[in-house]
Amino acid sequence: MDDELGHRITDAAWRMLAEKPLAALTIIEIAESAGTSRPAIYRRWHSVEEIVIDAFLHHVEGAVQTDDALAPPDALRNYIVSLGRFLGGRVGRVIAEILGRAQSDPGLMERFHAGFLRRRRDSGRSLIARGQQEGHFRADLDSELIIDLYAGPIYFRAFARHAPLDETFTRSLADQVLLAIGTRTGSAEGAG
Repeated sequence: MDDELGHRITDAAWRMLAEKPLAALTIIEIAESAGTSRPAIYRRWHSVEEIVIDAFLHHVEGAVQTDDALAPPDALRNYIVSLGRFLGGRVGRVIAEILGRAQSDPGLMERFHAGFLRRRRDSGRSLIARGQQEGHFRADLDSELIIDLYAGPIYFRAFARHAPLDETFTRSLADQVLLAIGTRTGSAEGAG
């Protein structure tokens, strides 16, 4: 399958996800929307979920990056707020659906981790390490714990939808995280 046809298929699936949930998508509908056939799709993908994960990864590539030009507390604050914005809408719904399906599909879960989650966690680890080296963040804290401290509440609100995932929440979360991980001098710089 050529790249152009592959992009047409993943773009069609992504467009359709704006109108219906993953559970309602079919290979036939995606093929018709992409102007191709089911056999052409099956040459590359074995399920709707595989198409959707590729569509998702293509459309979110480069989203939610850390800004290395900013001081670590400011960069982390901006990152937390942008992650909340990113997961607060359609993307959060799609991730929740993908992860729901991936619970019984280890291959799908691995593709999600490799293509999306690991990159964000690697970026977070680099930012935290820089903040620790520069004395902004406590050196005694594990970076994985810090990432879970800010990402956990955002993902939970995105998936459970028990409370709004809005900028008020993410700014407050960022302030609390910076307070918890900051050194005495570093936390004062980043607060506010």
